[in-house]
Amino acid sequence: MKKWFWVVVLYVVLATSTVFFLTPFIYALFNSFKSENEIFQVPQSFFPREIIFTNYESILEGHFIDYFMNSVLITVSGVLLIAILSSLAGYAFARLPFKGSHIILVALLLVITLPIAVFLIPMYLLEDSLGLLNTRLGLILPNVAVGLPFSIFIMRAAFIGIPKEIEESAQIDGCGIFQTWWRIMLPMARNGLITVIIFSFYVIWGEYTMAKVLATDQIAMPLTVGLTLLKGEAWALGTLSAVITLSMLPPIIIFILFQKQVVEGLSQGSIKG
Repeated sequence: MKKWFWVVVLYVVLATSTVFFLTPFIYALFNSFKSENEIFQVPQSFFPREIIFTNYESILEGHFIDYFMNSVLITVSGVLLIAILSSLAGYAFARLPFKGSHIILVALLLVITLPIAVFLIPMYLLEDSLGLLNTRLGLILPNVAVGLPFSIFIMRAAFIGIPKEIEESAQIDGCGIFQTWWRIMLPMARNGLITVIIFSFYVIWGEYTMAKVLATDQIAMPLTVGLTLLKGEAWALGTLSAVITLSMLPPIIIFILFQKQVVEGLSQGSIKG
């Protein structure tokens, strides 16, 4: 009975926390289907009395599509680069030890602990000298640099967890280092790779600080920064709720689809890292 009591308490706490964190999103979702009069009606109803799609049609009149496509391009490009580079570096650290590898790992760990504000001024000066300010490439590269160290640790742990006998068998069959990594090791480290992809997606999609400093032009401005400017377009609260809803859908959908692989990948990293 004591065991069941604590199980019930745990589920109650988890359910309460879930409701607490989901309430703002659900509230914005329902408001996106309400008219402006219904949103400000007193007493206010939580559920829409009449579902309308006018708010979503109004989005086409602003710059939301431009901001959204910028975020998609920056996020997809950054995720692909992080996935490729972290898998290569993780394999090298796990299976191809070289002189000074432990020092580099410590340096990467140090980079993870530093706040992003430390890099803003040097990053701004560097991109200004290279002509990358207010460009999509100027946002892709810093996001890759920020997300890469942690991703390398995840992929390193994933490769360490694979038995060496499998790698040795591939080498006996004539596979080179690159073929072994691509055909044998990478498919077996799938959970770790998916974890890196999801982690990188969340980091880049929701990144605000660097984008605010490095992209002041609407041409390259991502959604996180663009949302702060949409209020200036005289949009109604219902339209802003629709914008917020659409901006939160991609990360929610991706997590729902790959949550099992994310948990397994992080658990593997905590055991083998």
